[in-house]
Amino acid sequence: MERKSFLASFLLLPFARIFERQRVDIAKECKTQRDAEGPYYKEGAPLKPVIETDGEALTISGTIFKASDCSMPVSNAIIDIWHCNSHGVYDNDGFKCRGLVKSDDKGRYTFKTIFPPSYGSRPRHIHFKVRATGFAELTSQIYFRGDPQIQNDFARKAETSRVISLFKKENILHGDFDIYI
Repeated sequence: MERKSFLASFLLLPFARIFERQRVDIAKECKTQRDAEGPYYKEGAPLKPVIETDGEALTISGTIFKASDCSMPVSNAIIDIWHCNSHGVYDNDGFKCRGLVKSDDKGRYTFKTIFPPSYGSRPRHIHFKVRATGFAELTSQIYFRGDPQIQNDFARKAETSRVISLFKKENILHGDFDIYI
């Protein structure tokens, strides 16, 4: 009987490895990639759903999920957002183009801002940090599909999930971005 069990285990081993490998790949795909904080982060931004209005309107919406299972929403997470103004300049004195938003009880979040321009060799991007009780802080950046500057920047190494597509609805750009912490 031991020999039959051994043979059965031996024959099933390749299948077990296939499923094990898939589980690792799925977990890897769920975790949002970290990115540079950059030199312009500033603590103390206010809680506000509208980050900036002086420029082309952009709304970003998504859900924050637990990366360990790729599906459990994370409620009451704080997303700290910052980007340059419509002239490619960061406000280091005040909180223009800076703000916090909070995920709801289903992990959803939305904020309104502007479509930030590229500056220097940097592509258009929005910085963010996510903080939630029981999770490590995540610092990363969102980039935008079709931006030719991505290839001239360290952003070229960004996971495709952080390079988002935009669509226009009622003359406002919209982007969907789920975050896995």
